Amino acid sequence: MTDTAEPASTLPRVRWGILSTGHIAGVFARDLALLPDEAELTAVASRTPEKASAFAAEHGFARSYGSYAELVDDPDVEVVYIASPHSDHFASAKLCLEAGKSVLVEKPLTTSFAETDELIRLAAEKQLFLMEALWTRTNPLLRRAAEIARSGELGPIRHVEVSFGFRFTGDDDHRLVNPDLAGGAILDLGVYPTHVVNLFLGEPESVHGYGYRARTGVDAHAAAVYAYPATAQRPAATASALCTLDLNPANRTTVYCEDGRIEIGNVVKPESITVVRSPTGDPAEGQPEETSEELTTQLPGGGYTLQAQEVMQRLRAGELESPLVPWVDTLGVARTLDRWLDQVGGPGRVEPGRVEPGRVEPGNHEEGGR
Repeated sequence: MTDTAEPASTLPRVRWGILSTGHIAGVFARDLALLPDEAELTAVASRTPEKASAFAAEHGFARSYGSYAELVDDPDVEVVYIASPHSDHFASAKLCLEAGKSVLVEKPLTTSFAETDELIRLAAEKQLFLMEALWTRTNPLLRRAAEIARSGELGPIRHVEVSFGFRFTGDDDHRLVNPDLAGGAILDLGVYPTHVVNLFLGEPESVHGYGYRARTGVDAHAAAVYAYPATAQRPAATASALCTLDLNPANRTTVYCEDGRIEIGNVVKPESITVVRSPTGDPAEGQPEETSEELTTQLPGGGYTLQAQEVMQRLRAGELESPLVPWVDTLGVARTLDRWLDQVGGPGRVEPGRVEPGRVEPGNHEEGGR
């Protein structure tokens, strides 16, 4: 937001609806409630009236509905946050867009590149705002890390390494491992490392994916190597991504540059980063010592307020997408996840190579956009 922007408290509040009433919906609702001058808690919907009513009472929503159709028919709702399982994202987002509602959709936007592309085209056609809820990309520290890396002060990026996961010991019908709900490590967890890599290096030219499945058939542990050939602007680079439901990795990001590195201590909610400068010198005179600088921030609530504020800022400006989570990057990540999934396999996947590598140019889906 620029210095000349009108203070949010002087603008009309954005009227929110929430679709689905699971855990993440509650976290987001609590963070929305921290923005009383900006956000109005208008309505919530569940598949049963009882769940919707209980959620509305707990979080202070004005109305509740026992069906998603009733929510999107509410004329007071401006934007809908879709918090349902992955398998429902496409259908519910399409329902909202066709009803004239802007949408913020929990990550991943959909379970495939084809569905993601269809939703973005529909949003452009309807002139409605659409954003994948990759809240990490609205984090000021991660954005600062990307600025430092792109500035060249540490030299060109040569490798990005990201790991994210945890050891899941729940039941087989849990959404994380349930194939009917599009469970699996790659879609639920791998979307974060892939978005982080995308922020620093863009969409890879080649993807080499590995992994194995849980007893339910979904991918439980997966790793990928992304390759970026040299261009006129930068030398060749690589990246590695790990996502797992079988162990507890470091859950961190390291961006390796020729003259230093950036260490990010938490993949999804970074509150500190360390910038390490490693100057080169004459080996005969000894290796110069590294220097480091730590940058920190404090995120209000659960950390979702920044994401909500980004959505509201773009809606007030009449924009269709966010520059922090732009459509071109959502498309690029969706294609990368498809390629990774195809190589690891699992329910509904086919042989490797089904999704062709490629580039999505920034202008392809911006009819009427920013």
